[in-house]
Amino acid sequence: MFGKLSVTVGHPWWLILLPILIPPLILLSFRSLSGLGSVRRIVAILFRSAVVTLIVLALAELQMVRRSDRLTTMFLLDGSQSVPRELQGPAQDYVTAASRKRRTDDLTGVIVFGKSPSVESPPAPTEINLLGIESTIDSEYTDLASAIKLALATFPEDTARRIVILSDGNENRGNAIEQALTAKKLGVQVDTVPLDYHYDREVLVEKVSIPPDVKKGETVNINVVIRASEPTRGTLQVFQKADNYRAPAPGNETPQPIELQRGINVFNLKQQINEPNFYTFAAEFVPEKGSGDRRAINNVAEGFTHARGKAQVLLIEGTAGEHVELIRALREKEIAVTPLVAPRIEGSGGVGGDPLPTDLAQLQPYDSVILANVPKDSFTESQHQILESNVHDMGAGLVMIGGRDSFGAGGWMNTPVEKALPVDMQIKALKVQGIGAMVMIMHASEIPEGNYWQKVVAKAALNALSTYDYAGMLHWEGQEAWLFSLRSIGGGRPTMLRAIDRMTPGDMPDFDPSLQMAMKGLMQVKDAMSRHIVIISDGDPTPPTSAVIRQLAANKITVTSVLTAAHGNDFGAQSTMRNLATRTKGRFYNVTNPKALPRIYQKEARTISRPLIFEQGTPWAPKVNYLSEPVIGLPADIPPINGLVLTSLKENELVEVPLTSPLPAGQVNPLLAHWTYGLGRSVAFTSDAGRRWAKAWPDWQSYAAFWSQIIRWSMRPVDRGNLTLTVRREEGRIKVVVDALDKENQFLNFLQIQGNVVSPDLKRSSVELVQVAPGKYEGTVEDAEASGNYFVNLGYRGSEGIQGVISSGVSVPYSDEYRELRSNPVTLENISSLTDGKVSTWKYFPDGRVDLQRTIDSVDHFRRDPTLVNPRSFANLWPTLLWLAVVLFLGDVAVRRVAPDIDRIRKSVADQWKKLRGQEVAPSVDYMEKLKTRKAEVGEQLDRSRAATRFEAPPPSESVPSGEPLLQDDRPADARRPAKSTPEAPGLGPDASKAAEPESYTNRLLRAKQKVWEEREKNQDKP
Repeated sequence: MFGKLSVTVGHPWWLILLPILIPPLILLSFRSLSGLGSVRRIVAILFRSAVVTLIVLALAELQMVRRSDRLTTMFLLDGSQSVPRELQGPAQDYVTAASRKRRTDDLTGVIVFGKSPSVESPPAPTEINLLGIESTIDSEYTDLASAIKLALATFPEDTARRIVILSDGNENRGNAIEQALTAKKLGVQVDTVPLDYHYDREVLVEKVSIPPDVKKGETVNINVVIRASEPTRGTLQVFQKADNYRAPAPGNETPQPIELQRGINVFNLKQQINEPNFYTFAAEFVPEKGSGDRRAINNVAEGFTHARGKAQVLLIEGTAGEHVELIRALREKEIAVTPLVAPRIEGSGGVGGDPLPTDLAQLQPYDSVILANVPKDSFTESQHQILESNVHDMGAGLVMIGGRDSFGAGGWMNTPVEKALPVDMQIKALKVQGIGAMVMIMHASEIPEGNYWQKVVAKAALNALSTYDYAGMLHWEGQEAWLFSLRSIGGGRPTMLRAIDRMTPGDMPDFDPSLQMAMKGLMQVKDAMSRHIVIISDGDPTPPTSAVIRQLAANKITVTSVLTAAHGNDFGAQSTMRNLATRTKGRFYNVTNPKALPRIYQKEARTISRPLIFEQGTPWAPKVNYLSEPVIGLPADIPPINGLVLTSLKENELVEVPLTSPLPAGQVNPLLAHWTYGLGRSVAFTSDAGRRWAKAWPDWQSYAAFWSQIIRWSMRPVDRGNLTLTVRREEGRIKVVVDALDKENQFLNFLQIQGNVVSPDLKRSSVELVQVAPGKYEGTVEDAEASGNYFVNLGYRGSEGIQGVISSGVSVPYSDEYRELRSNPVTLENISSLTDGKVSTWKYFPDGRVDLQRTIDSVDHFRRDPTLVNPRSFANLWPTLLWLAVVLFLGDVAVRRVAPDIDRIRKSVADQWKKLRGQEVAPSVDYMEKLKTRKAEVGEQLDRSRAATRFEAPPPSESVPSGEPLLQDDRPADARRPAKSTPEAPGLGPDASKAAEPESYTNRLLRAKQKVWEEREKNQDKP
């Protein structure tokens, strides 16, 4: 309409009012405004018609439409592993060169994608200089659909839009065609630049197939499936991994030469299982030189099996040899025990001890795990999760035995392990709770990512404390200050954690002020049974004075000093920090590995949890409440104990407590508690196994029976029934199939089968199987894309008491990205065809190198073609229309109410014209003088009118003497007539000289009023 501007109407039916309202309005206005004169009447009618028209247009939602010629082009760059490295560089150069074709106002941006997309460069009116990919993406997957979706969300609203995809077209997540249809609906074109490749001589080890469960001494078949795109040669070797030890499988000590045909090749290897364990078998193919195989990562695949024998348990203890009596007793009852010693925590991390299991597979040989007086800080956070998942998801047992480093005293509160146990580490009885108080002093550390690690350690320490403990934190922000003051944690833990996230500790110049503030705060906690300070520093502040250290020691406040990144291994700093810890009976850590910091702080948090231990010199007998399944058949005379770790029972009906301690009095003190947790079982024994608090127990004749029954009850069930569990991975999903038969090999129908699938990152997914055929049940778990081992554990239940647990798993050796042997340009071509985009092809030099310039010249991603949808922006005009209608309405009122003096205006214009021409202008009567004269006349007339209405003049025949009142109450009625005014009383009546003038309206009104007064007086005078 006006170049890039036009108007549109949102609700056009309102326009019908114009022909209905305007004609009657004009006709009525001509009649009602006839007294205004022709010009003023026409102007008023125009104003009125305009007001009505503007209101109708506002109701119709008149809008201004602006069309934009700007274009935004978003480049989508595939950063997944399926794209060969030799194509990634040219793809980035292509984006840089193509962006130079943009017009001045055009915008361009870049999104890189793998498993999820990331905006590498947001839309901007500048050229792109892509030297590399800076965004962090998971390149093990390709989700082109999510990249298109993000691009659609990133576009500005006021420009035309185009997407350019540089990809191989292979996707293993999402559906790019669906997103292309969405782009088409939004008017977005999609150009594609296929990154073509073909691995014509690639070899992939698809999988290693092996039975999930075998028996000791059984010979199993290991089937290795290999796919080859062309005939080739190489060697194949199978490795066996068990107990963290990897070696060539027996009988496969040397690589075996093999010859592969095009397509699928299956090789069968026999392997004898001599010992019960959890075994992982890895098959590796090594191609011969010059074979053309380009990817080594897809030449390896794994499978696993569980060889079951007699019951096995894993015992992890904090001190070597502390539980020899328990181990001996269990072995007497034919329970195989594997003892491991947990490492102790020092400044460099875990020191000494045995390697502990680091993944779920390493725990599968054991039917139960015993944590015997071992602290939380001997394990990493992921190991805590593994221990919990092993019970809940894999059906194994978990037994925790007490000691000075166990349960809450060992820092296990607020951990996944506490969640799995039948007891809580918090003490709910306030009168026996052990309250501790700890202050953390944070000094800026010059280790890499120092602030990050300080936040990590502070959170770890805070989470290790109970809700009844006190915690406070000091830091330097120009002066010593509380990040949060020393207070009971209670329900304020989330607030404290958020404060830690905002913390930025400064470089503290002096130790004394912070130590004094911490000491003052700790001494105000009167009911604290232990007071502790943990200070982290590089040791360069002014050393604490002896007076402050003596005060700390006198008040029984222990100080642990953590030295980090001492300047140049400063021995003075080490001496300062060590002296502070030694003289206050704390501990000193010289940290060389920042990863050890969280576990150090967890260890220190345990220091104030010592009140959770109850012990006394005189032993007392436990109370037997009843004999539950784990202790049934045992004698009632339980040996005495003289100590335990205080805990409280979980409020759950599954928790059973056969043994309790009568001391300390006033609360329920669990000694032995157990419950079913998920698919497994867990047990808590809060005293020890016989070294410190239960010294009489090893000599008890039922000692071995007691512990063997408890451990056997906790073990995972071994009766699988006649059920076969098959697990396979299909298109990023885990498919679980169970074939169920009874003892007579008849189908078992109507079973309830459900359980969990645990992924390599320990995320659990619940699965419930549905019967699809007689004796056949199936279930599916989505999002199984990560490489590694997936474990499936199912519980089943049926009629006639049929129940049990079955388990299996599947191994995903590598991402699907490495299974693609060629690009998929068809998908990209379909996307461009659906959205009216173009497909670009690469141009090459004769030697095979990419000719980037010719490739760019063949296409313009900033072109304006007929199918490009130019966006339109809409601006509502109704507010402006309404304001304009108000202004015109006021104009209509002004035209009708204000009559301009045309003669005066004409004379004024003429006078101005004469002045401009230099002519003399006749003097005009001063306008203000006229106004003043007229004002005086009107004022005089008003005064006369007021006087006539207020006073009565004497009759004309009588003269009123000067000074006498004009009205008297006692004068006769005939005298009460108006009289002419005399010189002595000017202004009281009309002048005699004006008597002959015509009678005015005011005089007539006064005369009528006077007549009414006279008649009233006559009526009053009558008797």
